[in-house]
Amino acid sequence: MRRRPSTSVAPGLQPALQYHCRTGFTRRQWWGMILLLVAGLGIRIWCGSRYAGFVTDQELFVQWMNQVREYGLGSVYVHNGGINYPPLFLWLLSGYGALLQLLGITAQPGSLSYKSIVIVLDMIAVAAAVWWSSGKTDYRTRWLLLAAFALNPALIVNGAVWGQVDVLNGMLMAGSIVLLLVSPLGAGILFALALLTKLQSIIIAPVLGWYVLRELGNRRFRPLLWIVIGLCIPFAGISLYFAGYGGLQAMIRSAYLSAVGMYTQVTMNALNIWYYLVGTAPDTSDTVRFWGILSLRDVGFILLLLAVLYAGVYLWKLHTIDTAALLKAGVWISFAFFMLPTEIHERYSIPALILLLFTAMLDRRWIGLAALLSLTITYNLWQVVTSQLQMISGMTAAGLHVIALLWMGLLMLLDLRRQRQGRHKQSIH
Repeated sequence: MRRRPSTSVAPGLQPALQYHCRTGFTRRQWWGMILLLVAGLGIRIWCGSRYAGFVTDQELFVQWMNQVREYGLGSVYVHNGGINYPPLFLWLLSGYGALLQLLGITAQPGSLSYKSIVIVLDMIAVAAAVWWSSGKTDYRTRWLLLAAFALNPALIVNGAVWGQVDVLNGMLMAGSIVLLLVSPLGAGILFALALLTKLQSIIIAPVLGWYVLRELGNRRFRPLLWIVIGLCIPFAGISLYFAGYGGLQAMIRSAYLSAVGMYTQVTMNALNIWYYLVGTAPDTSDTVRFWGILSLRDVGFILLLLAVLYAGVYLWKLHTIDTAALLKAGVWISFAFFMLPTEIHERYSIPALILLLFTAMLDRRWIGLAALLSLTITYNLWQVVTSQLQMISGMTAAGLHVIALLWMGLLMLLDLRRQRQGRHKQSIH
């Protein structure tokens, strides 16, 4: 009778191995990760103190923070109909303002006194990526991509320099997708929180929708039920809260309805297809009509609809859906949202980049795309925040973005082809 090979571990090594299995890092690697986090924090503090960023946005945020503290969150939309952000960020601003008051500090636009809240949110996002990535890939790839997250110039410029919070809704969007298979309830809650941060988060709804349709086709109804319950929990709480202060209608009108169609330019500095590539200057009105029927805005929506349908075909034809496939569909739709509709701001690329970094953690073939978009998105943001965006260089970056979108679509198509070939080989054997 053959003896089975021993799986025992030397007593001195067992604690270390158990620690590695729990965390995905050895102790030495954890020290390296701590240094990476410190480096990310240090760079953000340095950039935030050196560059004022987009002061106009920051002035608005500081004003809103003061008004929330004056009128209360439940009534602030009634007193200022110009607040066009949903309430989650305002709530965070309120708490941050209370902390500053306790410390005797006055928030000043363009300085760390305001940007610190954005930097903290960035570092929480990095910590969440470290936690989620445990066991997802080999440690070299994990280190590479976590460094790309912690030190990503696009995320640094958007947050510590510009002073914006797109990382917050981007992480909530990513969290909703990665939880979809293991906890539809949690996915629904995080999706609702993303919508309570920025309306643009609605773009991942088709990913959740296609997944639900596939489950319904297989007579599985629980995912839909749990997602709906998850969505209702935050929105019911927010609705009751604002209704209690008589500010529910004002909040919905200001945060979700007023910003739609506010700008009629084909692109708001987003280096997408409308930045000269299809013959339109950025300040062209998207109300211009073809043949008196379709406006440029309509054309943009039609192109986005086609991208959503492509994602649906991808998810529907896959034999099995895993988190990587859902993230790929999310990246595709999010970047298509940046590239194809009109009236898109340059910062709307940030959620797509975050989803892409998560995707690359599960599929190395997407690492090249993550590197490319990290550079081109940084260029787009930096040129806008410094008011130096030039036509020729901007068109070059926009052309690279078109290549990136096509590259994503090709990788998804190759996924379907590899799966079909794999099933064919199995049927032969």
